[in-house]
Amino acid sequence: MALASNIRMQRKKAGLTQIELAEKLGVSIATLRRWEAGETAPTGTRIIELANLLGISPDDIIAGEESQGAAGHVSIKYPVGENNNGMLVYEGEGTRIELPPTEKGYEIFQRLIENLIKNREALKQEQIQEEKQDQQE
Repeated sequence: MALASNIRMQRKKAGLTQIELAEKLGVSIATLRRWEAGETAPTGTRIIELANLLGISPDDIIAGEESQGAAGHVSIKYPVGENNNGMLVYEGEGTRIELPPTEKGYEIFQRLIENLIKNREALKQEQIQEEKQDQQE
């Protein structure tokens, strides 16, 4: 659910309505509403597009503000500029991966982001379960 609330929060921060953002992304309003409700999730490519439209990093959508500065924080960068030759860059947990902005590069980058989302959601669910167990003891 963190992803859904982060999408909604970042859209509102940008001062956009659901209709405006859906139009800019080229998706239906129903699709955007399902993302924000947590019923479905955008693909990695859509997260990158969303981040670019909102002027933020994909990590701001995936992790949100709650994880900034936290241990194990992963930073995903989608650079567009001369300083990195336009490469797609993933940095986190002592790893740096640079991928060319080709179809295959985007495909790999998308899988990285999707796996990161799944892992973060699974960790969050584990934390919730541990907190419930702690409260019951």
